[in-house]
Amino acid sequence: MHPLGASTQPLSEWPKQSHVLWAWFFTVLLKLTPVFIFALPGVIALALFPGHEAKITFVTLLNELLPTGLRGLVLAALLAAMISSLLSMMNSISTLVTKDYVVRLRPHTSERAQVRIGRLAIVLGTACGILATYPIAMTPEGLYKYLQTVSLFLVMPLTPAIFFGIMSRRVTFTGAVWSFAIGVMLAGVFVTDQLMGREWGMRVWPCLHLPLTENYTYRGLWGTALITLVLFLVSFVTRKTSEEKLARTTVCWERLAPFEGWKDWRLQWAVLALVTISLYVWLW
Repeated sequence: MHPLGASTQPLSEWPKQSHVLWAWFFTVLLKLTPVFIFALPGVIALALFPGHEAKITFVTLLNELLPTGLRGLVLAALLAAMISSLLSMMNSISTLVTKDYVVRLRPHTSERAQVRIGRLAIVLGTACGILATYPIAMTPEGLYKYLQTVSLFLVMPLTPAIFFGIMSRRVTFTGAVWSFAIGVMLAGVFVTDQLMGREWGMRVWPCLHLPLTENYTYRGLWGTALITLVLFLVSFVTRKTSEEKLARTTVCWERLAPFEGWKDWRLQWAVLALVTISLYVWLW
């Protein structure tokens, strides 16, 4: 099954499956909720308790607004959610290492050895997670800024190749590989600069600390633009992908169905995009 439709159906025809599109649109709406979950408590704390440190916003709201019993219930729910998330992450790490790497490289690995390797992977992953708390603690803007920054730099190398690989029939595999490699190097530089701090970062990479490059959103913008440029430059000088492969992975704009009014997925997508952009502009 292709992620954008059935394996026997060309990608140009998958928008006819309206129930699949509505499910995708609904997930986009759900993705908007973290903006309010993360941002609104901080706005409320700023209005009610000005002058408090940003890192203790959640604790301040708990101590000042909730009674003792309800406060304990919220903390218990938070602890249960954290344990559940950690357990699922550890299980995923163990499965990823053993099944996707060890078993593929050594198919005859015994079950006992797989269990041991999985446990070792969990221990190492937990240690890496503990070490990752240090840069979070050293980030003056707090956890939300750290998560947004790291998420942007991790997604940046791969996004242009996926998006334009679906939308453009001129993008090639070689171009995608080169753009991803350049993106990984850029993301490495950005993350290293973030961990070094502003003082050392200005000495090593002064060009990253200009008014239009210091903020992580500007870095993501310029980095994405550079990766996209590399993607198309390499794609134009390399051999074009065969039409058989393009039929299953890329939209053929000439074969799209005619516009169907308010039921058309393109109109629904445009409305959803407008709502998303409006919300972010309003919160900005």
